[in-house]
Amino acid sequence: MSIFLSEGSRSMSLIGMRTPAIARFTIQVVLIALSLVVLAVGQTESAIYTFAPGDSFWPQGGLVEDGQGNMYGATAGGGISGMGTVFELSPPSQVGSGWKKQTLWSFSSYGSGGSVPSTDLVIDGGGTLYGATQSGGDPRCGCGVVYKLTPPSVIGAPWTQQVLHAFKSGTSDGRIPIAGLALDSSGAVYGVTAQGGRWNGGVVFQLLPVAAGTWTETILHSFGSESDGRVPSGPVILDSSGALYGVTSSGGAFDAGTVYKLTPPLPGHAWSKSILLSFRATPQSPQDPVGNLVFDDQGNLYGVTNAGGGQASYGTAYQLTPGTGAWTERVLLEFSSQTGVHPTAGLTRNPKDSSLYGTTSDGNPLKNGSGTVFQLSPPATVGGEWKEQTLYQFTFFGDGGWPAGHLLLDPTGNLYGTASRGGSYGCDSDCGLVYQITPQVNVAF
Repeated sequence: MSIFLSEGSRSMSLIGMRTPAIARFTIQVVLIALSLVVLAVGQTESAIYTFAPGDSFWPQGGLVEDGQGNMYGATAGGGISGMGTVFELSPPSQVGSGWKKQTLWSFSSYGSGGSVPSTDLVIDGGGTLYGATQSGGDPRCGCGVVYKLTPPSVIGAPWTQQVLHAFKSGTSDGRIPIAGLALDSSGAVYGVTAQGGRWNGGVVFQLLPVAAGTWTETILHSFGSESDGRVPSGPVILDSSGALYGVTSSGGAFDAGTVYKLTPPLPGHAWSKSILLSFRATPQSPQDPVGNLVFDDQGNLYGVTNAGGGQASYGTAYQLTPGTGAWTERVLLEFSSQTGVHPTAGLTRNPKDSSLYGTTSDGNPLKNGSGTVFQLSPPATVGGEWKEQTLYQFTFFGDGGWPAGHLLLDPTGNLYGTASRGGSYGCDSDCGLVYQITPQVNVAF
C-alpha cells in the first residue's frame, strides 16, 4: 500500500490547517480489496472568511502572509466610518475551528489618514504593513495617501498608522494610487499613481525615510509624453540591480499599453526609462496590460492583459524574453469563455516547478460564472506549448465572484485570494470573501 500526497497537501481531512500545532497527522487507510484503486480528488475551493454588511467588505487586491501563517489584506468598504479597513486573518488553532479575523485599522472619511484602500499590501521583515488609499489625505485634493501600519510591541495592543505621503494636486506630484507598492532592502518604498505628473499620465514615485520619522517623496518618472506609456496599471517590481519594471494600460507606440523599465541612476543623475514592449492595437494582439509582473530564473518576465488575444478580446497571458535589443513577446494563453475572461491581477510563480497561477475577473462555463483560478504549466521542452488548467470556477453565490488581486501561494502549496463580491448579501453586489484553493490529492491503494 502506498499513499501519494501532492506537494503542499497535508491532509484530506484537515484542509486549511497550516499552523505548526497541526504540522503532524496520520491518515489511516483500510484495505477493502486486493485490487488496485486510484482516487484523484480535484482542487477544492473553500471560503475561509466571508465578509458581512456590519463588518468590513469588498476586499481589494491580494493577501500577504507573515512568518506565523497570518494573512493580511484591505477592504474598500466597512469599518467604523464605512471607508474601508485593513484586516488580519489568523489560521485555525485547532481541528474544526475557523479562521479568526481582526480589524487592524478603520479608515475615515475625514482627517489626513486616507480613505478607501485600493491596493495590495506589502509587508517588511518586522511585520509592518504598507499600502495606499485612492482618496483622502490632503483636504485640498483628496488624492490618496501611502501609509504604513506598525504592529504593537505588546500583544493585543492597537496597531499604529502613519501616513508616509499625501498626494497633492498639480503637475509636481502624482494622484490616485491604484496599484500596490514595492520595498527595497534599504527601506525605500516605490509605487505608481494613475494620474498626475507633468503630463497627467501618472507617475512612478519613491519614498525614503529621513530624520525624525518623516519621509520624502521623489518622482522618478512622469508618464504621458508623446509615445510614452500612460496610466500605470500594476505595481512595480525590482530586479537584483534595483531596476524597476511595470506596465501601463495605455500609451506606447500604438496606444495599447506598455511594459517599461526604470534604471537607477549614477550619483547626480536621474533615473532612465525604457519601453521594453509597446502592445499593438489589434484584436488579435495582447493589449491593456494590468497587474504585477513576475520574473523567472532566466530573467524572463510574465504578465497578463485585460484585452486582446483574439476577436473576442478576452485578454492574454504573455512572456517577455530579454535580448540584445528589444524584448521578444510570446502569447502563452488567449482567454476564452471556457477559461474565464478579462484578468485584472497579475501572476504568481511557483519557484519549485515554474508554474504560474492567476485569476480571471469574470466568465466561465457555469451559470452565473464569475471568474476563475487558473494554472499555467511550462512546457517539457524548450519552445513547447504551455498547458492551461482551470483550478476553480466561481459562481458568485456562496463561493464568491470577481476575484481581485494576485494569488498568495503558501509553502504547503495552497492558494489564497480574495473575491471582491459574492458571499453574504446586503453590500450592493454582496460583500466578498477570502478563499482557499487546495491542491489535488492522489491516494493509491
